[in-house]
Amino acid sequence: MASSELDCTAAILQGTKALGIVVMRFYLHIAVASLMIAISHPAAATACVPVRQTVSLPLPGFDSPAEIVTPPAGMARRGALVLFPGSDVADRDGAIEGVGGKIVSRPMLQIAGRLACAGYVSFRYNKRFVTGPTSVDRAKFDALNGVDFAADGKTALNFVRSRAGIGKLQLGLVGWSEGTTTAMAVASNDSTVRTIVLIAPVVDTAAHVAQAQYGRIGRPYLMRFATDGALDADAIARADAGPGGDLAHIFVRMFRGFRPGERVNPLLDRNGDGRIAFAEADPVIASWYADGPDSGLGMSSSSRALRGVSDAFAATTARILILQGMNDSMIDPAAARAFVARSDVRQRVTMILYPELGHSLGRAESAQNDSLLPMESKPLDDMAKWLQKADRR
Repeated sequence: MASSELDCTAAILQGTKALGIVVMRFYLHIAVASLMIAISHPAAATACVPVRQTVSLPLPGFDSPAEIVTPPAGMARRGALVLFPGSDVADRDGAIEGVGGKIVSRPMLQIAGRLACAGYVSFRYNKRFVTGPTSVDRAKFDALNGVDFAADGKTALNFVRSRAGIGKLQLGLVGWSEGTTTAMAVASNDSTVRTIVLIAPVVDTAAHVAQAQYGRIGRPYLMRFATDGALDADAIARADAGPGGDLAHIFVRMFRGFRPGERVNPLLDRNGDGRIAFAEADPVIASWYADGPDSGLGMSSSSRALRGVSDAFAATTARILILQGMNDSMIDPAAARAFVARSDVRQRVTMILYPELGHSLGRAESAQNDSLLPMESKPLDDMAKWLQKADRR
C-alpha cells in the first residue's frame, strides 16, 4: 500500500476520517533496489527482460495509467493476471512510502516482472484518482469505498478480456493486503477466474484487522519505552527514534504532542500530568477504532470495506494460493492459518508461510520491526511455480 504519511495526532483534530487514512495504512505496498534479481527466472541461464506496454484504463471520471507486462518474445504465454495493490493511495506499482517520503518497495512491479518470466501476462493500474506513487485527488479518492474498487477491478478484468492476444488466456488474479478483498470480490460468481493469489490476505473483516493493530503492535512497542506503565515526552522521543517498523511508528506519533509547546498528545493525557499512562490511552484509542462510517476506521469500517476472504470464499470456485509472512505487522497470520484449517477451504486453498518475512513479504526481524521492504525472491518463485502447476490441472 502506498499511503500518504500524515501526522496522526494532527489528523485526529482534523476529524476521524483523516485519522483513518493514517491508521489504515495496514494493507500497505513496493519496490526494488535489485529489480533484475526479482524478475529473473531462477532456472534461466540469461536475464529475462519482460515486454512492457503503457496503456490507459477508463474508470469513472478518471483515465488510470496502466501497464501490460508480457513474457519476452519466444516465451509461451501461460495465462493472464490482473494485480490489485493494498490500501489507500496506490499506483500500479503498489509503491510504499517510507521515512522521508522515500519509496521503499514496489511489490506489484516485482510481481509483474517475475511472473512475466514464468510465462504470464499481467495487467496493473493506478487506483481511481491516483496519478503517481503518492499523488492523488484526495477529496475524490476519499469518497470511494470498497464497492468502487471492486467495480474498477471488474473493469480491469474486462479490459484484459478485450485485448487481442491475451483475452483468451486463462485468467487469474493477484491481490495484496486490501487488494485481496478486491480480488475476491472481482472473482465472485465468475467461473472464468481460475486462480487467485492472496498475499497477506484480509481474512477477517477489515474492521477487526485494524482494531487489533494497536494491541498487537503499537502498545507492545511503546511499552518497551514506558516507566511504570506510562510514557513522558522523552520516552515517546526514544520510541520515535527506536527500531520499530512502519506501523509501530504510526502509533508512536499518536502519542506525540501536535501543537506548539505540547510535548505529549493531550487527547491521551487525560489528567494533564505530562505523562500518558496506558490506562488513560487505551480506552481513547479504542473509541477512535469504533466500527462506524464516520469513525477513525475510515475505509476499513464495515459500511465501506469489502468482505474479508473468509466471508467471500464461497462465492468463487477458483483455486487459491495464500502467501503469508509470519512477521506481518499489519495482519495477524493466525487468521490465515485458522482459515486454511477449515475442511471446506483446504480442498482448494494452498498456504505457504514465511517465518522471517513481513507484510510485504520483505525481510522483517519481528512484526514490530516490519518496514515493508521489497519482496524476497522465494515467495515470488513460489507464486510462479504454484501458478504453473495449477494451470496444468
